[in-house]
Amino acid sequence: MLGDTSMRIILAIFMAFFFVSCTERTSSGPDNREDERIYGWRWDDFKPVPHASKMYGGVREIYHVGEWVVLMDDFYSSNEYTSPGKVTSTPRVFASKIGSTQWDTLTSSEWIRYIYGDSTGLYAGTELSGKVLKYDFNQHKWDDLYQLKFNPEGFYNVYGIATYRGNLVVCFAGYEDSTDLRQENIKLFMKMQTDTGWVDITYDYDSSKEYPFQFHKGVELNGKLYAISGARGVWQFDGSWKRLARIPHPSWATWVPANDTNDAAMDIVVHKGKIYAIGEKFSTHVLEYDESLDRWNPIDSVIATYDETIDPDDPMADPNRGYRTYHNTPFKRYALASDGKHLFVAGDSPVYPAVYMGDYGAPYGFEEKGWKFVKGNFCDNLKCLSTEATYDMEAIGDTLYLANWSGVLKFPLADLDSAIAKEESFPRVK
Repeated sequence: MLGDTSMRIILAIFMAFFFVSCTERTSSGPDNREDERIYGWRWDDFKPVPHASKMYGGVREIYHVGEWVVLMDDFYSSNEYTSPGKVTSTPRVFASKIGSTQWDTLTSSEWIRYIYGDSTGLYAGTELSGKVLKYDFNQHKWDDLYQLKFNPEGFYNVYGIATYRGNLVVCFAGYEDSTDLRQENIKLFMKMQTDTGWVDITYDYDSSKEYPFQFHKGVELNGKLYAISGARGVWQFDGSWKRLARIPHPSWATWVPANDTNDAAMDIVVHKGKIYAIGEKFSTHVLEYDESLDRWNPIDSVIATYDETIDPDDPMADPNRGYRTYHNTPFKRYALASDGKHLFVAGDSPVYPAVYMGDYGAPYGFEEKGWKFVKGNFCDNLKCLSTEATYDMEAIGDTLYLANWSGVLKFPLADLDSAIAKEESFPRVK
């Protein structure tokens, strides 16, 4: 039989072991939480449910509205008898409180065509009826803000909404007669909300000679609104509209005709006090705007190679044979985002974004225009979504959100440095 001293020692050892075991099993300290957290990329709880009778194009837009994350997907409905062109844009809008797993559908009796959200609220523009709506999260409903008056035989769509000095700016475009949809008959209206009502800020144009500027996104910087169009480039508004320098097509985009007047802009963002944009998704760089020179400067590295064995004096030789270019950003670029510290670009091939190394300094400072892909554990958690695309991005708090064809992807920005630590700058020419 053990003595009292031995029993006390055994009991003390048992209690110590019990205490340590319970502590390790129930602890919720920061170190353990970090160990349990999924590293890198993961799906959000939102999963779109396509409708059998509609054409689906993925999750297209994402906004940060106060304590909410808001999404818009891409649905088109067959509507032969009520809509010019026989199809109508009928996207759905969803919202979730940041940190919540519940997504609510923000239904409307109107055909919503476009949404925009920022710290002032969530807004929507309609298809055909030319209405501007604002969502009341407390009452769970859309309220009418404004409707463009027009001939009942015509129709107007809302193409873009932005905020300028705290006021809404809205772009409307359409036709006075829905049976005459010729390009030279497009009617454009720009309206701005003020304390005394809505005022017209449409610029002078001749639709018989030019395709009018219809903006689909705008950002504000230093008291000026910068807005982009799918065909008419980038414009600036500070009381009147001014078209900025044309987005350049680099010399290596040999498939672009020399007389091409198209000036597409896919996305625009403010980053560290400057304007950045991307043009047509295949054939332009990521660009930084120099206002003093009214010039777009590329920050997307491109390395060109050429087969030197080709005789340039041979009249039968294809001058472009053997000519290749290598980007270090996604091949098809759709979206830009900034978290205030880092600039991101995303699109297709691949679907995960790239981060601009020019913001990092040493040891990346020598890579003036370098980018690195943010892969992390993408292929482990998301099974390498090689056939899908990222259409929009938004940095919200400590998380980067991506609007993808199949849903919403999330990446903790705390993992950014470790995710790119072993990545090589692309392109890499051997």
